[in-house]
Order: sequence, then C-alpha cells, then structure tokens
Amino acid sequence: MSSAAVRDRMLAAGQRITRQRDVVAGVLERARRPLGAGEICDAVTTSDPDVGRATVFRTLHSLVAAEIVQRVTLAGGQSGYLLCAADGHHHHLVCTSCGRTTDLPEAVVAPFLSRVEETHGFTVDHSSFDVHGRCADCR
Repeated sequence: MSSAAVRDRMLAAGQRITRQRDVVAGVLERARRPLGAGEICDAVTTSDPDVGRATVFRTLHSLVAAEIVQRVTLAGGQSGYLLCAADGHHHHLVCTSCGRTTDLPEAVVAPFLSRVEETHGFTVDHSSFDVHGRCADCR
C-alpha cells in the first residue's frame, strides 16, 4: 500500500496525520513481513531519532484500533504488526520459518463464517484469522 493510501485511510478513520504516524506507517510499508514492536522502534529511531518508544507504541495502538495496521501472532506467541490491505482484509497465512505473511482471501473464509453463524446461531461482527504453518519455499 502506498504512503498516500495509508494517509487516506488515516483520514477516513478520523486520525490526524502526524510525522510520527507517517514514520511508523513508512516502516511497516517497507517491511516484507510482520515486524515486532521492538523492530519497529529500532527502525523508527534510525529514521527519526526524535520519536520515542512510547510514541511508537501509542501510534501502533491507534493504527490497530483504526484497522490500518493489524497485530498478528507470530511463532512463539510474539506479536507482529503489518499494514492491512486496502480493503481492510484481516486473514493471513503466516510462515513459522521465514515469517512471510500472505493474505488469505475472504472467499476462503466466508463459507466457514457462514457455517459458524448457521450452526451456532452466532452473529460474526469481525473476524481475524492467522493460520500458521510453513510456506511452499520453507517446506
């Protein structure tokens, strides 16, 4: 997702565009895999030494709440962060070897959610799936 698209999503979510949010989003935009909070802090500090750790954590929290960034659980239970797809997609295949994250299409998940609603009388308001395993390259 481009920086302009991230800024548009921030505005649409009612978020102000700040230098700190721009820097954090830029780090995640360049990442090819989910990054841990510590990795994000290190990259942000390299890019802009005036942005502190607490600011990075607050920024991540607000971007997750606005569904611009998603928190995923990585191997070992560590949290990782990545930019959400433009459509707000929230389902991923996460490789436990290399950390690569691949979008899991809604078309794959939708029948399962329909079945959950039908079988359990449960109305799904929001869903997020992280399926862990090894990608084709790491198998």
